[in-house]
Amino acid sequence: MGVSFQVSKFVILSPSMENTQKSIPINLYRISSPLAVEVIENRRLTAESRGRKNDVRHLVFKFNGSYPCIPGQSAGILPPGIDSRTKRPNSPRLYSVASPSTGDHGDGKTFSLCVTRHFWENPQTGEKDLPGAASNYLCDLRVGDKVKVTGPTGKHFLLPGDFGVRDFIFVATGTGIAPFRGMLIDLFQQGYERNVWLILGVPYKDCLLYDDEFRAFAVKYPKFTYLTAISREENNPFSSEVQTRQNKMYVQVRMYEYREKLLKILSGSNSMMYLCGLKGMEEGIFPVLNALGKGAGIGDSFAEKLKADQRLRVEVY
Repeated sequence: MGVSFQVSKFVILSPSMENTQKSIPINLYRISSPLAVEVIENRRLTAESRGRKNDVRHLVFKFNGSYPCIPGQSAGILPPGIDSRTKRPNSPRLYSVASPSTGDHGDGKTFSLCVTRHFWENPQTGEKDLPGAASNYLCDLRVGDKVKVTGPTGKHFLLPGDFGVRDFIFVATGTGIAPFRGMLIDLFQQGYERNVWLILGVPYKDCLLYDDEFRAFAVKYPKFTYLTAISREENNPFSSEVQTRQNKMYVQVRMYEYREKLLKILSGSNSMMYLCGLKGMEEGIFPVLNALGKGAGIGDSFAEKLKADQRLRVEVY
């Protein structure tokens, strides 16, 4: 079942990227003086049958006062307890905001996160499948629980103020979808009518995050293109051109499949590309970008050119 959003206006950002960044409030709340927020929703986005290792949650938090976070920023979560490695209180963990500028309820009094349970291995003790302190704390929260929050933080991954004259390509893996969900809602609520693409990669089809929302957008907005890459259920049909581990389907393969259309968009000086997800995803995407650029006579380092022109933004973790 999809989430319904109240269509309401948010402040139109300045046309200047530089001025936009200067006007964005950050670090309003710190470890010494965090904001207390209340959980009003904790919804699992992936199939229960996938177990704890593929447990991804959509969490909505309500707050009193002010917490002006926008898509592309992160909220700091202060998990209770002591860090087993440092023997000190747990430090804040940053999570990308998954909600639009007005929050999930459209009243400016909520924000949401997209969180997956994380498990880690201690190389010193050899212990495996240790639950991550913050992610498991968040996933286990119940409606009515209170959480301490710092931030918001971040300015480099925001939509530009002149978004109305730009085309966008968003590429995400897993919970890297979080900022793009909020960005898309913001764009469409503002009457955005240009080309915007979303390519989402996940391991299984029943692990597609916010899939019903994006499919609804694709029906409602003709210039929105939504593509998925299911790594453990789909094969790579371009294995000689784009090599992947065990010929699996990854987002870079989907990019290559639609290379002509994507290159047409990226060749325009008003286009922007955003990548968000697991660290290392860029290692598969940049060679595809460079191959597209070389084939179009743009040069051997198309990815670097996009970066230099401030048209490629990368957020990996």
